[in-house]
Amino acid sequence: MQIIERGCALLGYAPIGHLAFVVLATRVRPAAILPGGHMVRLVAESRWLQIPLQEPGEHSGRLTPEELEKVEMMHKYVLSNAHFYCETADISRPFPSSRPVDQPSWEFVWNRWLSAPFRSVDLPTHCPHLMQGVAESRSLEDCMGQKYTLALLARRSCLHPGMRYIARGLNSLGSPGNEIECEQIVWTQPASLESPLRWSSYVWRRGTVPIWWGVELKSGGVGEATIVIPSPTPYQGTRRYFRRLQKRYTPDPVIKAALEQTGEQSAEQRQQQNGDSPPQSSDASLQLPVTCINLLRCNMQRQDELMLSEAFHEGARHTRRQLGSGAPLQIINFDWHGMIKDLKEKETVRCLWEHLQGLLPRSDLSSGTMEPVAQHSNAEPSDRCCTAWDAKWRMRWHSQQHGLERYNCADSLDRTNAASYFGAVQVLAEQARRVGITIEAENAQEQSAARAAVSKKKKDPGYSMEISSIHRRVKEMMRSRATTPETEAVASKGPVYQPLQDAESDLPPGWEARLDESSGRTFYMDHNSKQTTWVRPASAGGGGQAAPPPQPSSRSSSPQAAPQSHNSSEQASPSGRGSEIRMQMLSRGDVSDSEASDTETQAHRTSAQQQKVGWGLLGLGVDDVRVRLLPDVVAEQAEMFLINGDMQSNLYTSSRAMHSAILGLLQNEASSMSKAGIGKLQNLSLTVQRRWNNVLADGTRQLIIEMFLGLRLSQHFPSVKFPFVEATPLQDETDTEEEEDTPMPKQHAALKQQGVSPEVVSQQVLMQHAGQEFKPEAAASAGRADAAADDAALADNVPGQLPGRQIDDYLSMLSDSNVAPDDDVTGLSDAKTSMQSISLI
Repeated sequence: MQIIERGCALLGYAPIGHLAFVVLATRVRPAAILPGGHMVRLVAESRWLQIPLQEPGEHSGRLTPEELEKVEMMHKYVLSNAHFYCETADISRPFPSSRPVDQPSWEFVWNRWLSAPFRSVDLPTHCPHLMQGVAESRSLEDCMGQKYTLALLARRSCLHPGMRYIARGLNSLGSPGNEIECEQIVWTQPASLESPLRWSSYVWRRGTVPIWWGVELKSGGVGEATIVIPSPTPYQGTRRYFRRLQKRYTPDPVIKAALEQTGEQSAEQRQQQNGDSPPQSSDASLQLPVTCINLLRCNMQRQDELMLSEAFHEGARHTRRQLGSGAPLQIINFDWHGMIKDLKEKETVRCLWEHLQGLLPRSDLSSGTMEPVAQHSNAEPSDRCCTAWDAKWRMRWHSQQHGLERYNCADSLDRTNAASYFGAVQVLAEQARRVGITIEAENAQEQSAARAAVSKKKKDPGYSMEISSIHRRVKEMMRSRATTPETEAVASKGPVYQPLQDAESDLPPGWEARLDESSGRTFYMDHNSKQTTWVRPASAGGGGQAAPPPQPSSRSSSPQAAPQSHNSSEQASPSGRGSEIRMQMLSRGDVSDSEASDTETQAHRTSAQQQKVGWGLLGLGVDDVRVRLLPDVVAEQAEMFLINGDMQSNLYTSSRAMHSAILGLLQNEASSMSKAGIGKLQNLSLTVQRRWNNVLADGTRQLIIEMFLGLRLSQHFPSVKFPFVEATPLQDETDTEEEEDTPMPKQHAALKQQGVSPEVVSQQVLMQHAGQEFKPEAAASAGRADAAADDAALADNVPGQLPGRQIDDYLSMLSDSNVAPDDDVTGLSDAKTSMQSISLI
């Protein structure tokens, strides 16, 4: 026996004509180790092995020269650094999934066709299920030395695969293009292998607008790209998509009932269930709130995105009419680029957090404890709050996520990644509170000590920050570009606090005012008690309440950031003896497990966590959040989202993500992340690169993706009869094709006669096979009489948002709005004449 190749995992087998191909992962590296020791592995290198079939039998049709060229193209499918898998746990569903590893959610499995031969002979686990996207994790420490892990999983849906201008909007499977399920997981490091640990998970979605639409490239692809919205049925499949989301993320009813009986259900969930929840239905999934944060432009300067946004709102109204008036489907318009232009970055992020202030607590997040099964062999009433994780462990739930946020723009690329990052920052602070770790510094002195400790650890050769990265090259480019003599000088000096002459006037004896240069805020030191506070103490001559400190001129500062207290001594010493111990540990920079487990320190940790209010950072400004959060946590999370943005953009456009410099908004000047990402000067070159790829490479890459997934095989290889062909790439209990009140586009029948599989038809496919160009048309006019009533439920009419109304309503609203558009509204009444020529630059 001759050994041809050695591999780490068998990824698939494909017999094509007189040849067969074996796909091997020749090198993998760990991306994350989930609780319980389940290893998530990243495919670092792969190889296709070609095997001639001596007796291919009835499938022996020899490949033509054209088909052989396509086979060679299929080998160019990008596997390395873009796919991950786990052989011992189901990671195709949100953590922690109790489903067996051989029963994945096929929506996110990219090698289903390649693994079909193994399932046909009852070997389903011999070929691990490949997820496409990002798997990143970081091992970190909180203020008190408690070790924990932060992970980001981003799974790309394979139901509407393809490149940017080819896979947009919905297809006949009711799936939008570039659809991604993102999950942020936090868990503590247990004291031993048999000790329980605490965990928390939060899931959100991002994708393109979920209606039928496409793009027509003019002048051979180098001209303008015109948005195409078909009429009269652009919403076929919209309800199916939203119902799929509701069914997938509906909380387990058994666990929900058990949490209600034990009193562990969150106050937000109880309020929603008893207060503003929709009427009860026999189907619990109909009650799951889905909120779409629409980041498209809502001004007449970009009529293309304005009309697409309007069609999106009409599609939501159409879905609500089908599901019932109480369907919890909401759209919030948040013109990301327009608000940054008018309000700048910090104020835009603060406005986003204000919108999320009512959404995130309502949706809540999942949290619980992983505990050994052996410790709970006897059945208990509280066991209904538990689900299986593997043979040795089980998950005890303390809360369940009860809602979904979905971010969308035209491409689900740059804006969605940036907006979801700032949402995830708020979620991370709450996750830390749930699992009992401290990532928020309670005063300026602790913040300074924490930064000094982190800086000392990074300089110590014994302190390793090695991580497994899905996109290591991006990280190296980022760090090399961010490291400059200026940033190195700032990092070497550390945080500097300068005395203020004006702020020291009328201070009590023993008090001093200083400036935190990282945030620009003034804090006050009491040399008598050796404590610090953000609140200005009472003047030396008066005995009244302390006046609030002067704030910097930044619009992102919020008065809620300063703690309110009538007793300055209590405010100056919020943590007592526990804080003093923590300061000593951090200042030395040698926090160990034994010190972290000190009884007094642990007692203070429990007390501090109990006193904190849930979602405490919502409503604050950017500068306030930057001061509160530990810098290493913020930097690592931003780095993961930078990698995620670049990877998703590369898979969709063959280029890096644009406008990613905003991810460094929460970094201090000494951080390498503060100047990472793509800024304004690089956006232009990326725009040219994307258009170049659209013209020359997207068609070829689309063909490669379809062949790898086993789509349209009869069209790509007409002379071959395949033994393993999946009827549809979707087969999941969360997806049932419900009866729609609008027919599918009539072109489907003609396409089926041409050999095009109707399961994967998209707007772009319709345009390619229609024989004539589609004309851009406005959304369907059905049901406009009740559009105004539905608008109030679909979108909040607040400054910075425009509800989904028709063009006449937009014109009057822009004229009367207190939010200035990009330019004057003069002449906007003629905008209806330009509806037939909507262009995308």
